[in-house]
Amino acid sequence: MKLYQLYVFTQDSCPPCARLKDYINTLTEAEKAELKMVPFKTPAGSPTALAEGFEVASTPTLVVCHEDLVCALDDSGDEWCDGQESLVESVVGANKIISSLPSILDAYTYSHPE
Repeated sequence: MKLYQLYVFTQDSCPPCARLKDYINTLTEAEKAELKMVPFKTPAGSPTALAEGFEVASTPTLVVCHEDLVCALDDSGDEWCDGQESLVESVVGANKIISSLPSILDAYTYSHPE
């Protein structure tokens, strides 16, 4: 089972972001379903917590992360588990994302049935 998230950070008034969104609209529904389109900035203009967490500095940026389950025992012996996302790779720029997206979808998702 592949446990990856593919986040695409974009923002308004960004011509490369618009070009990337136009390309994404040409993908199959299965491929589009694998991409999580997320804002780079909050309405106040500062980077979102997710963008800061993955150290995204510009848009568009594609971030691939792995979903890990981290568990620990507390003092009473109870187990507590929490989800954690670790950065696998990031691709910056519309042209680079467009050229690498087919192989990224192959590697990290089931959107291309064999």
